[in-house]
Amino acid sequence: MAIAVDFDGVIHAYTKGWHDGTIYDPPLPGALDGLRALMEHDAVFIFTTRDVQQVAKWLLSKGFPIRLGHDGPFWNERGRLLVTNRKLAATAYLDDRAVRFVDWDQALADLDRMREA
Repeated sequence: MAIAVDFDGVIHAYTKGWHDGTIYDPPLPGALDGLRALMEHDAVFIFTTRDVQQVAKWLLSKGFPIRLGHDGPFWNERGRLLVTNRKLAATAYLDDRAVRFVDWDQALADLDRMREA
């Protein structure tokens, strides 16, 4: 399987939002161990709107093998994280801001609830 993992709010705590564009927080509790566990069984890539080199450098400093740059719609290499700003095909996406799509009625209702909160 290919697993896509969002960076901000899933790996990086992101307590100040975008702030000044830097990666200012430590990892969320369990994030690094979670990534390592996923990488044992699946191809894992990090998707981000940040500068991919900045994210790759941060992950490299945490001991992860990194790949930058990838042509093609799939990532299926185990044991190394791809860092990309492209949406590649994946079996699952881990994202703190996702709305799970089942059908349009459900999706619109979920978005309405988010607006009201």
